[in-house]
Amino acid sequence: MQGNLLSTITFPELTDLIRREFVATQEMVPMVAKQLFISEPIAKGQGNTKQFNEIDTQTYGRLKREGEAVKKAKVGIGYNKIMYKKRIGIEIDITQEMRDENRYAEVGTLITDLSHFCPQRIELDLTHRFTFAGASSYVDMDGETVDLTGGDGLSIVNSAHTLKFSSLTWSNRVSGDPLFAKGPIESAELLTTTDILSNFGERRVIKFNTIISGDDPSTVNDIKQFLESTTDVDQNNPGVKNVYYRKYSHVILPYLATTATGGNDSTKRRYWGLQAAGMGTKGLQAYYGEWEAPHMVTMPGAGNNMVDEHTDVWSYGTRAGYGIVIVSGRGLIMSLPTS
Repeated sequence: MQGNLLSTITFPELTDLIRREFVATQEMVPMVAKQLFISEPIAKGQGNTKQFNEIDTQTYGRLKREGEAVKKAKVGIGYNKIMYKKRIGIEIDITQEMRDENRYAEVGTLITDLSHFCPQRIELDLTHRFTFAGASSYVDMDGETVDLTGGDGLSIVNSAHTLKFSSLTWSNRVSGDPLFAKGPIESAELLTTTDILSNFGERRVIKFNTIISGDDPSTVNDIKQFLESTTDVDQNNPGVKNVYYRKYSHVILPYLATTATGGNDSTKRRYWGLQAAGMGTKGLQAYYGEWEAPHMVTMPGAGNNMVDEHTDVWSYGTRAGYGIVIVSGRGLIMSLPTS
């Protein structure tokens, strides 16, 4: 049986004469995606939106001839992106009869412990910024269209990003979307030397320190071998040093190869990328804003709104409020192979 009302009618197994052993065998997906974002706690009274702006200056000093005025540097406000608050929650109800007659207190506690619901949804939403990084939007499990564009109006991973004050374009998508290997990662690293530009089209530097991937065993093992081997992974001579030995950390995102509703999507299982994570404003400008940390709402009790005095039903609930935005794909380079 299944249901969102915990009653003796819906779940007779918890109150009938048969004695049972109930076993919960699965663990929830670990919370790992948030480390790839810059966390921004947002206090009450600060509205339900927050805008993030790029700012750039020119790079080089210019010739000053004798007696001539020195040239003035240009400063520009680049692209911006607005973060919007989203509020989520879930509840389950339990009748008086179930509270009094349930033989299995540990099962009742498991069912009414809602602590995983909001964190798991946040993990899914954060991960889907990478899952759908090559798209401009997707429709989530609630039927809401989620805007995934950066400030330039393009998908976060794109081969033709624009600049605010230059006609040049730049790419953060590995050409051909290759599977993870030494050659493709060198192609990704080449983009770090050619396609990290200011909005004036001048070169900038970002320190990429993390490889991201899903939990596809083949890809995970390839990355682990790549980072942990002490000799070059592409040759048989043990005297040749592996220059990638522990060069990057590896973050595995269990929800990366999923659909909008969290189901398996095998076409995305080989996705991988390089990211400048944990670098603050010097890395990927990906923000997680938290208006309301995941929490349980008021526990049922006499006189509060979680108790229906007419039906003797108690309600247990949890809530969270947050927003996600990526201003620019600088600091992220991905390959999106579909097979």
